[in-house]
Amino acid sequence: RPILSKSLKKQGKVFCHFYRDFYRELDWTCRSHLLNVSIAAARQKMKEQFVRNKNITDVRMIDMLVVKGRMTLEEMHHQWSQDYNCYAYFDDTITQKRKLQKKGTHSWTNFINRPIDYG
Repeated sequence: RPILSKSLKKQGKVFCHFYRDFYRELDWTCRSHLLNVSIAAARQKMKEQFVRNKNITDVRMIDMLVVKGRMTLEEMHHQWSQDYNCYAYFDDTITQKRKLQKKGTHSWTNFINRPIDYG
């Protein structure tokens, strides 16, 4: 028993509409939440999320993912989700990797990575 779509053809159309809506919404979401993530990086991360689920063929599972994605989209649009919830999706983006590089390495990292001298 399907949730949204009764056929794969209709499901493909629903999925494409959802992808397009999310793609268009990311620009406004990044600006409204004042995320320190570029629009290109956000769209790349969104694409990675979609590609990660590309092997799912069960109609019910795809419908459920689309429904969950729509709920996430609505939460971000209405700013019901806080900034840190939005950053959870972009935890390994280029911007944050740059921030970590600017901070340098932590002293514990140097301590742990130091070779042990047994002599």
